Amino acid sequence: MMEQIQLHELTIERAHRGYKEGEFTARDVTAYYLGRIATYNERLHAVIQVNPDALFEAEAADRAYRKGVRKPLLGIPVLIKDNIETNGLMRTTAGAAAMRHHFAARDAELVKRLRVDGAIILGKANLSEWANFLTEDMPNGWSAVGGQTMNPYGDKLDVGGSSSGSASAVAANLTLLAVGSETSGSIVHPSVHNSIVGIKPTVGLISRSGIIPISRSQDTAGPMARTLRDAVIALQTMCGEDSADPATWETPVGPPYVTCLDVRQAVGMRVGFVKPDISEEEVGLYEGALRLLRQAEVELVEVTLPKHEALEQADILFDEFKLGVEAYLANTTVPFKTLSDLIEWNAEHPESIPHGQTIFEEANAKSGKLTEANYLNRRIEDVRLAKTEGIDALLASHKLDALVLPHDMNYDMAAKAGHPTITIPYKRKESGAPFGLSFTGTSYAERDLIRVAYAFEQFVTRPTPPDYS
Repeated sequence: MMEQIQLHELTIERAHRGYKEGEFTARDVTAYYLGRIATYNERLHAVIQVNPDALFEAEAADRAYRKGVRKPLLGIPVLIKDNIETNGLMRTTAGAAAMRHHFAARDAELVKRLRVDGAIILGKANLSEWANFLTEDMPNGWSAVGGQTMNPYGDKLDVGGSSSGSASAVAANLTLLAVGSETSGSIVHPSVHNSIVGIKPTVGLISRSGIIPISRSQDTAGPMARTLRDAVIALQTMCGEDSADPATWETPVGPPYVTCLDVRQAVGMRVGFVKPDISEEEVGLYEGALRLLRQAEVELVEVTLPKHEALEQADILFDEFKLGVEAYLANTTVPFKTLSDLIEWNAEHPESIPHGQTIFEEANAKSGKLTEANYLNRRIEDVRLAKTEGIDALLASHKLDALVLPHDMNYDMAAKAGHPTITIPYKRKESGAPFGLSFTGTSYAERDLIRVAYAFEQFVTRPTPPDYS
């Protein structure tokens, strides 16, 4: 019981203090999370597999700590979404039965960076199969390999998708940190639904090398944690240039993100808010959250979000998915080299796709060449409507540093623009469902978003964690 009290709701800062003072070891922490996975994962289905070498990695971290090594994530367990490659004895399946024997030959670039900074790879998190790009009718958090991920705040609550397992595991204290991925809402959505912090960074801030792709123009990975500080420490580790990902080649240099964790830096920031079309209860929660921002001396400016029906369409994703997934398969040992191969295998094993594969089939009807006029015009239009005449124009016209929105509102516009979003938990609704805020800005505005999100977080009483203690 004493160990549980020490380690429940653990943060990176608290873990490092415990290591330094000899209260517990990285092996203790890793064993604690493995024990919680053993106890609760049968109900939550948040973790697809654990790393059989996790305790060995923890012991190596303890030895390094005793030798005086100090790294930002030394001895910190991290769950990796199962569409992100990990080398060794863990598979990378995207939750798909067809990929259940896929052992990657490498770590994804972001996983390499986590390991260099001392992280312990605890295991792989469940997800909406193929990152929610298999069929329209599949529930959030369901995969053939991992089953149905559950929201720890209530079995009847939406767990969100597609980084469902990452969010559920963090919320239920099955891990200290997790990594998710997003094409359009897949970090933001489950983060708000599970009352955790999620950072969906600017596309190109974190390398996509080694991530099973959907969209080359929108894909990104990002950290998920119980506190913004922990997520920011992980963000700092994962970001950086990668010769294999051109989106990372022009990342601007600036002060470390952790230097922005200072409530004084939010004073005087101009942040746009909206009058949203949401329930009366949610309006009340949103207005209460805005009052806390005013207490932090943030200047709030009412704005109206541009609305374009075209932004709700996913046309370009179908073209980019076919090209991207076939390029990915070509560099693996799995017996599928085309999207047609996967579709055929699924059709021969209908029990593995109980919700169908309509998105696969629609994507397979595309050429995948990205030279057709329809694709190119839609891609240009998406950038114009979401970025140039969308978020960027709104920020510029009101001289804003960021936008603050209820829950996961407007995630599709930020996704198409390639812009960052940070979610912060706030309260729970009468139904028990979590309610939080999303902070959005222009490309590479992570520092501004961290400043205002951190100030808000400091005025919030952290929501009571789910009863998995």
